[in-house]
Amino acid sequence: RCWCECGRMGGGNAQKSATKRAKNAEKAAKSSGGKSQLAANQKAMSLTCSVCRMSFMCTMSEATLKQHTESKHPKKSFQECFPEFAAT
Repeated sequence: RCWCECGRMGGGNAQKSATKRAKNAEKAAKSSGGKSQLAANQKAMSLTCSVCRMSFMCTMSEATLKQHTESKHPKKSFQECFPEFAAT
């Protein structure tokens, strides 16, 4: 036998790290939801310019939408670009 007892080597740091990574991956898979808000942001894009079809979040102010109308479509009115916003 070897003086260091090579046949009975225990788990080193690499094994512990791999085990911890596997447990964390399993925990992350079980947890519901997630940290990404991409899906929620996509749902919030409810305002659309009817001229260029550019989407805006539902929290956009009227002033910002008017600025879009004036800079991108100067010959169109605000009501033509955003008829659903003008109706509310």
